[in-house]
Amino acid sequence: MTRAEFRDAVYTYCVMFGASETSGFRTHARNQALKGVAHSPHLVGFAVDVVYDAALSAQERAEWARRLGLLLVLESDHDHLQPLGWEAG
Repeated sequence: MTRAEFRDAVYTYCVMFGASETSGFRTHARNQALKGVAHSPHLVGFAVDVVYDAALSAQERAEWARRLGLLLVLESDHDHLQPLGWEAG
């Protein structure tokens, strides 16, 4: 998946679910401040964190993310999206 394809998939996901991005590309310093993993896809523009106006179930969100080529990671106060198959950490 190219960066452009990733951005298109994230845009589609956000429109479908009423989601807003809260974090995308990060510098190393910002990633460390947020306690992000060392090889975070945020560092190369292949991850976004989102919050919702009103979210559907986690199962529905995860299924649609997969259909768009995205991996949905549930965090405590937001969801994280990155390309399927990305090895983080």
